[in-house]
Amino acid sequence: MIIQLKGLPLFIRDIGHGPHPLLFFHGWAMSSDSWDALIPYFDLSRYRLLLPHVRGFGRSGKPLEGYHIDDYMRDGVRLLRKLGIGKTTVIGHSFGGTGALYLAARLPHLVHRVVVFDTIPGAASPAIDPRTRKQFASILELVERTTPERLNRLLMRIWRQAFAIEPSLSIRKSQQAAAELAEKHAIRATLHTILDTDITNWLPRLKPPVLIFRGDLDPMLHEDPDPLTAIPNHARHVITECGHYPHIEQPAQVWHHLGPFLNEL
Repeated sequence: MIIQLKGLPLFIRDIGHGPHPLLFFHGWAMSSDSWDALIPYFDLSRYRLLLPHVRGFGRSGKPLEGYHIDDYMRDGVRLLRKLGIGKTTVIGHSFGGTGALYLAARLPHLVHRVVVFDTIPGAASPAIDPRTRKQFASILELVERTTPERLNRLLMRIWRQAFAIEPSLSIRKSQQAAAELAEKHAIRATLHTILDTDITNWLPRLKPPVLIFRGDLDPMLHEDPDPLTAIPNHARHVITECGHYPHIEQPAQVWHHLGPFLNEL
């Protein structure tokens, strides 16, 4: 369904009817379909999965401006209010994970727990490996040189290069649909947001428990040690034989740790 948030049309899938809401933030240039490999593991009588296409991506609105991390935080808060939800667990992948951590640090009264996959505190963080920042800068250069007509092909190529395990045909089709909905101004703006964001100083202030996942073969991120270990109350798990997408590539391994973490709600 489409929900209007201060003039922004936000597409969301609302799955399940359990008492524990979970708000998902997908990664850059993707959509909420990227969580589909993990969804079957959830007991929908226990959990309610809120799966938006975040602003600038998928079937949600793509305004000409408004892509600061604060804009994403406000979208999350407005969505919870619109749905009448007082407190949630936030789950995010890649830059969606950065947004999840930022929301929990800024507004801890709204967040039970946080789960992040292959996430950094923004590419402007001093804790980031220069190779990671260079990769995001290189992607921005490629986007700038690409015509709107060829943008979806570029996004698919970037997406597939970050896997250690070839994604299934159904997952590739879902991502192709997201890539075909991409608009260059939004893709460019969100890359600038990734490059300009630094939430390092917020990490030690996080109060909710945080579960951190990282693929052992992630070709996008190079941080060692992981800057997210500055979070006070965290557990961290490396998912083996896995690239940048643990929830897609190794959902069973992920659930082995995620299920018990959520059961504590």
